[in-house]
Amino acid sequence: MEMKHLTLLLSLFSFSAYTASPLVALASSPSDGQSPSYSEDQPPQTVSKIPSNVNPKLKKICQEVNHPTECVTTAGPFLGETADISPVTVLQAEIEAIDSKAKEALAKATKLAADPTTSKTITFPLKICIDGYKAILKNKQAILDAISKRDADELNMELSSNVDHISQCEDAFEEAKINSPIPELHSLLGKMIFNSINIGVDMVDFENKN
Repeated sequence: MEMKHLTLLLSLFSFSAYTASPLVALASSPSDGQSPSYSEDQPPQTVSKIPSNVNPKLKKICQEVNHPTECVTTAGPFLGETADISPVTVLQAEIEAIDSKAKEALAKATKLAADPTTSKTITFPLKICIDGYKAILKNKQAILDAISKRDADELNMELSSNVDHISQCEDAFEEAKINSPIPELHSLLGKMIFNSINIGVDMVDFENKN
């Protein structure tokens, strides 16, 4: 249990630096108000923006994460109408959503990197992002396997590794002192990944079989 929370704190630190960066501030939508920067002591965002017609069980889970609106809008479509909504099923839905969004990011980044008109200054960090998106896609099965095996430590480790992949992409653009050509997409993917950690670490309790 101590290792589980230590890993979470490291992930929170990593992602707090990520969300506080100029690129993510640029990528934040107007509805966000300001670029998010969280620590383990800060409460999640207000739930006032969550649509009123959301399933109450989904709303209850999503209001506990750092990006409630994104939780509802990304995980919701991957939950069946008759799904037994619980932290585990919402996490599984969010993992599917992350997979879908990572594929979209990979396709756009790959196309831009292959475009001869794209500056070499942008191409280098894009290639790092491409590697990261591929790693996130590859990591999907490991996360689902950890859920199936009810292995909390492995689940935490695999979820946290996604933060590393998305942060490395961010760092590459910061070091190059340029902005990502797909900031909104990259920022949304980052928020989804962080939500998955909120759910997987703070809410999923395999001992209670939730």
